[in-house]
Amino acid sequence: MTVRPKTVMRFYGNLEYAIQSIAFKEITFLHSDKLNDPFDPYFYFITDFNENYSTLIDFVQQRHAKDLQYFEDRLPQSNWDKFIKLIEGHFKLFLKGSYLFSTCAISKDCHPKDNLYMWSHYGNGHRGVAIEFDTTLLSKAVLDKQKRLGNKVINIDEVWTKVNYTTEVPKITCEAIFQFIMNDLEIPDKNAWEGTELSRILSQIVRSKSIEWKIENEWRLMWQNDETKVKVQRVNLYDESVAAIYLGCLIDNNAKDNLISEAKQNFPIAKIFGGKKVKGEFALEFEQLA
Repeated sequence: MTVRPKTVMRFYGNLEYAIQSIAFKEITFLHSDKLNDPFDPYFYFITDFNENYSTLIDFVQQRHAKDLQYFEDRLPQSNWDKFIKLIEGHFKLFLKGSYLFSTCAISKDCHPKDNLYMWSHYGNGHRGVAIEFDTTLLSKAVLDKQKRLGNKVINIDEVWTKVNYTTEVPKITCEAIFQFIMNDLEIPDKNAWEGTELSRILSQIVRSKSIEWKIENEWRLMWQNDETKVKVQRVNLYDESVAAIYLGCLIDNNAKDNLISEAKQNFPIAKIFGGKKVKGEFALEFEQLA
């Protein structure tokens, strides 16, 4: 199991959004269809056998011959297209209620504040802000709101997911389909998916991105809400949720003063650092301002 980082970082290229987050003590979740990468989230029904029913049957005959007749009775060729549509429908239902808060993991060996690419791409050319959050307190804030809304209570680590960077899209296997069908699971029942290999692969697909994005080391805080069509959701934060704030080396001075003022009032334990270019190097250094 991948260990959740203790803290994560969110870059804000829009200073108004950053100031609002600090002043209103909240984070904003975007609906999955508002992400800027058209391949994210990625999903097509794609298998390692080219979606060919005959190939699937050949696999079952070779690997599970004694179960072949039962499998064919449960999933005849006439139901194959329906099976595909049901899986796609399950995925679309998941996406319909999915909201994301994207962050970069922080570790002792790698801190996003030192990443020139992230500052340039997500920090508006070093004119923005990067906020370091405590992952445990972010999780609790999300779970608190879910509880108030009457949503299903889940484990604190289930609201976090690590993005999988890959050169190939994960594919649904013959074995995953075989096990799913043989377990007599009713496809329309969402509870039937939990713990299955088919569900694991579908989950891996939706959380996978091209290897080109690996530099981001992204962790996502997930929020599920099937009761609204609003594309933005906001969650209130605890006072200790913000561990540190890093100001871009080209940040506007007025915005800088406003951020420091709001942070001192709303997140008193947060340390505030100002960035500057290191002479003679392609690097940044930060001095503590408050």
